[in-house]
Amino acid sequence: MSTEEALRGVEDIVKRLGDGKVIGSYYLEFSRRLEVLRLVEKHCEPSTTLLDLGTQPFIISCALKRMGYNVVAIDVEPEPYLSIAESCGVDVIKCDLER
Repeated sequence: MSTEEALRGVEDIVKRLGDGKVIGSYYLEFSRRLEVLRLVEKHCEPSTTLLDLGTQPFIISCALKRMGYNVVAIDVEPEPYLSIAESCGVDVIKCDLER
């Protein structure tokens, strides 16, 4: 699956489980997220385990999962959008890395 297909595949999940803020962010930051996914694809083998830090609302995490990566997402406050991560099968750890 291409990076763009993976990111576009998350759109329905974001629309169904996200709020207006997340939906707006999905479209506003689409190009930036696509570039991140392309960099990961270039430098990491499929099925690699990736650690996604500060990942809420889990859009990139979900796209990476769709691309075949194992994803562990870490965020200080994952609860508002945890349903998005769970719907994609992304493992989430609540942690404040600054403390």
